[in-house]
Amino acid sequence: MSNSRFHGVLALVFWIVFVLPGIAVASDHLLPPLEAQKLIDENKDNPKFVIIDLRSKKEFDEGHIEGAKWVHYYATNFKRIISQLDRGSKILLYCQKGRQSPLALRALDKLRFTDMYILDGGFDEWINAGLPTEYSSF
Repeated sequence: MSNSRFHGVLALVFWIVFVLPGIAVASDHLLPPLEAQKLIDENKDNPKFVIIDLRSKKEFDEGHIEGAKWVHYYATNFKRIISQLDRGSKILLYCQKGRQSPLALRALDKLRFTDMYILDGGFDEWINAGLPTEYSSF
């Protein structure tokens, strides 16, 4: 088997084993931006409602959903930080385009969180829907 074909097969196996199951689980939890805004409004006074921004610190500082907590998905301590949340929390996850959120949801699912949602299309779709954002002060 040639080296490039081997890498192609390896990539396919990776997608089948790791990515597709996360996407399948995530599809049950997707909220379009307007429904996500409704969820946020309905939980305004809920101390167990958490909005998690999975993007880089720079992206977060340039604009995020009001009240979001920054927890970079690719941080080495991501699971440790997330595991400190109350398992009974209602969680809304979002990233830039909706690619890391299903992976994060899968990680939270393994940590036995049960009430989780994903912003469908990520922050890009939030902006496209004209929904409000806030910025970090430097």
